[in-house]
Amino acid sequence: MTRLYLKIFITFWLITALIIVATNVVVHWFDMTPDRMQRSIDRDEEPAKRLLFQMTGAAINRNTKQVMQDMRSMPAWSTRFFYVVDKDNRDLLDRPLPPGVLVLLPKLTSRHPYDKVQDRNRKLFGRYITLNDGNSVKLITISPGRDDGSDRDILWEMFIENIWPLLLVSILISGSACFFLARHFTRSLNTLQKATQQIARGDLSVRVGKQFSGRNDEIAALGRDFDHMTERLEKAMLEQKRLIKDVSHELRSPLARLQIALGLAQQRSNGSVDKELARIKQAADYLNNVISDILALPVLDNGEWELDDALDIQVLLETLLENYRQDAEDKHIDLKLSSTVDEALVQTHGNMLIGVFENILRNALHYTPQGGSITLDLHYLDSDQQYIVHTCDSGPGVPENALEDIFEPFFRTDQARDRESGGYGLGLAIAQRTVALHKGKISARNLINGGLCVSVQIPAEKKT
Repeated sequence: MTRLYLKIFITFWLITALIIVATNVVVHWFDMTPDRMQRSIDRDEEPAKRLLFQMTGAAINRNTKQVMQDMRSMPAWSTRFFYVVDKDNRDLLDRPLPPGVLVLLPKLTSRHPYDKVQDRNRKLFGRYITLNDGNSVKLITISPGRDDGSDRDILWEMFIENIWPLLLVSILISGSACFFLARHFTRSLNTLQKATQQIARGDLSVRVGKQFSGRNDEIAALGRDFDHMTERLEKAMLEQKRLIKDVSHELRSPLARLQIALGLAQQRSNGSVDKELARIKQAADYLNNVISDILALPVLDNGEWELDDALDIQVLLETLLENYRQDAEDKHIDLKLSSTVDEALVQTHGNMLIGVFENILRNALHYTPQGGSITLDLHYLDSDQQYIVHTCDSGPGVPENALEDIFEPFFRTDQARDRESGGYGLGLAIAQRTVALHKGKISARNLINGGLCVSVQIPAEKKT
């Protein structure tokens, strides 16, 4: 659930609830109901007097039985503020009549239908009416006393008592409507957000047009523009990568001729220009290595490789350690392998994974100082059904803000380093793309006691 979703939902709901409550309050306070008798009453009048007029307007078109039912349905706390007395001076609810009511009753007649009296700290208002069944009754309302609070508004309290269930239901219904409305508005934005996140991860094949089919609003137009943008970006990136590979491939032929000519020149130089020729050879070898790595860099980022081979990572790591054992001994580096499995079969394409682990191990040997150590740890993640290989060295590590950048092409942690010490920044980029095409993950982290640890996760071969 996004912040935008919550903002839209809460804003709509609060506005709707405010409108519902305000409408009911205004209708009650200004008496905008069909019965407009109350309009003639000043709002500053006694609440008991306004209650009398409200009861008169409601009872005059009802019969005795209906009036009794209305009285019984009133809140229990409110019944002590009004009495309905029949022609025999008996309350319709068979309650004893207070002294003030007994004083007011004789004053109410058909010729004198309205009167009021003062009973100690309370005011009593009375009205003589004839119901639609011909029976005459006297309505008596009593104002709150000092013990009840002299500013107590009985009519307002009865309104709240009767209206709050309706308000609650209305607010809940409006909340449900606002929930689905906000969800509808933000669903499209969430689709675009997820698509942009996929693009940020390098997946330019994402499209959102199908999810907006049949719509002609601004969000749908934005989705179509988004697809057009990603399509052009994907095409431009693919053409750029292919151009680099084509140019690199074209450079190999003249470079090969240059290296042959350089070899012949070294044989015929008789030592007079060996130093200059050595520099030329070093530059040519560097250029050849860069071209080789560019050609090895996977062009496809969308997993279109067919993983049609199988490889045992356990055997691969053992072979690599054997091949680089001498290099480690020359620098007095302790090189060891730790494994919790006997066999680690994964699906692959050709020999691409060999280059991944060889490059990581070669980097570890390069940056680990004399007398250091390199540990390769292989184990199986049962929850993810993946094999994970940690290659940890005791070198200087990498700045924390560069741990993700080291997998970008041509990135070097120290731009001031020369080519001999810093390389040209393609090895880990090739490893990262190769691992991604195997549906795996590669990451790096600095160790607490110094050194860099590169982790590679590869899905295990599916058993048939």
